[in-house]
Amino acid sequence: MKCEIIKDLFPSYIDHLTSPESNLEIEEHLQNCSQCRETLAQMKEEVSVEEPLYDKKKINPFKKLNRKILQSVIITLTVYALLVGSYFYFFGIGWKVNSNNMEITYSCEEDAIIFDFELTDDKVLTMWHIRRNHEDYTGPEMVVRECFESILDDRGKYPNQFSYGINCLDEDGNLKPFMKEETITLHYKDKTETIYLKDVAKELGIEIS
Repeated sequence: MKCEIIKDLFPSYIDHLTSPESNLEIEEHLQNCSQCRETLAQMKEEVSVEEPLYDKKKINPFKKLNRKILQSVIITLTVYALLVGSYFYFFGIGWKVNSNNMEITYSCEEDAIIFDFELTDDKVLTMWHIRRNHEDYTGPEMVVRECFESILDDRGKYPNQFSYGINCLDEDGNLKPFMKEETITLHYKDKTETIYLKDVAKELGIEIS
């Protein structure tokens, strides 16, 4: 096969588009023709030089840009999540109160015993109720927590105070006796306190034997 024909086939040969028969003819010719070997080598060098230049100038910048955008989005979302989480913790969920910072008073008003809780360390009081199964229930159970006050707070004029009432009358409007096991349980940071309703009623002078 003549050199001119072989050289015309080089572009397709380099791109692996020639048939197996043509490849065989080209390779047999190259074994005996140094000029065609040099031409083929030059053409391959030109192709190998052009491809990296194209990738470097047009593809790589977009890859770098996409990587930077992705990193920025991840960092932004992480910072946002930390800020939101911190806000809810410090101004909403809070942490358990030390029992030394809590004052509890109780009184009888009409048909209920009123428990007044007051936090004395200038923070916001939040009471978290714990639900128990009916067979385990002996009375209200609460986790006593506190947090910082926020300008968005709508917890009233005295956010450090909380009142809780327990009915002390039966269906007929008469004072009902409290059972020995009826309690209010408070979970603090340093201890768990159990208040027996029978003892409170006795102190208030409304105990029924």
